[in-house]
Amino acid sequence: MSEEKIEVEAEGKKRLHVRYEWLDQFRGLIIIFLIISVITWPLSGEFPTTVAPIGPPLLNHGFQYYDGNPALITIIDIGQQIFMFVLGFVAYIAFTSRKEKKGVGAAWKHGLIRVAILYGLAFLDDGLIGGLLFGDGIPWDEVLWYGTLANLAIGTFAAYLFTYLIPKSPDKRLYVCIGIMVIHAILYATPIFEHKGFGGGTIPFPFNSLNHAAIAIAATCFSQWYKMDPNEPNIGFKKRILPVATIFIILFYCLDWIQPAEHHDATTSLAFLAIAASGFLIAVFYGFEKMKFKVPVLSEMGKNMLLLFILAFIFDVAIGLFETEIRMANPLIIMLLIGVLPIAIEAGIAMLLAKWDIKIKI
Repeated sequence: MSEEKIEVEAEGKKRLHVRYEWLDQFRGLIIIFLIISVITWPLSGEFPTTVAPIGPPLLNHGFQYYDGNPALITIIDIGQQIFMFVLGFVAYIAFTSRKEKKGVGAAWKHGLIRVAILYGLAFLDDGLIGGLLFGDGIPWDEVLWYGTLANLAIGTFAAYLFTYLIPKSPDKRLYVCIGIMVIHAILYATPIFEHKGFGGGTIPFPFNSLNHAAIAIAATCFSQWYKMDPNEPNIGFKKRILPVATIFIILFYCLDWIQPAEHHDATTSLAFLAIAASGFLIAVFYGFEKMKFKVPVLSEMGKNMLLLFILAFIFDVAIGLFETEIRMANPLIIMLLIGVLPIAIEAGIAMLLAKWDIKIKI
């Protein structure tokens, strides 16, 4: 346990489970990518017209530049899915620790509260704020199954549900995950269903939610594999985490030729890519910890990642208030004010919360 940090709550009681420094580092990196995706959103210009993008296209959603069939994909397009992986990974730890120490009822109570909070945020952000105040929200009949926060809620519930239904065999849960993604791919190829990305039929179907659930279930498997040998996490990485991540990156490559990655509907090729990338990234940060290397500020940001993600939307609104001509006036100044300052502010907030030992868990 020398490399594992056990946190203490403000009232002096120990947490129900170990908190891993390398996992907070991983979470911190993902929240930075999500913040970048929010602040680059209003900077994409009106491509392919004469209004050029201001921010770096690689760090914005690809469909902002080409939303055809298939849409362009960038590294940011799997940010939301990796976020889902993180929530699923942590959901397994939270559920099993509470189940062992407080019982099944306490574990489900904790899980359902998390899901309810995510859904409450979805109604607030996608319905009330986006719809009523700005007029660009998600239709009320889709708020329950479409949008970032709704998908995170659905995926989190799926992680808890299958951890409860199949507690002892992560391999069997992985088969469930793959089965869900295969069903997604088959239905997505069926012309009668509506695609949020491009084309398709007229019957609405929650494609995005389906594969977010699969990603979350896969994350519970990786979380349990990490503890395959309680005394030696390397065993889990060698026998399952890295081999599965490698297989999934190959599956992504092959399937992407047949059914290209698409962000709006989280196609199965995109889901394979997100799971593979997540597996490699947790191995990287675990390796960093073994080498006693830590990226400054990432751990603090990882401890309050969802709060920081929500706060990032304030910058999205603020940036949108500036005219395009002002934003294009000086690339260096814009890089500092828009590209760097929001991240620095969020990092400062994270450092203060860490200093005060405040962790807002959702």
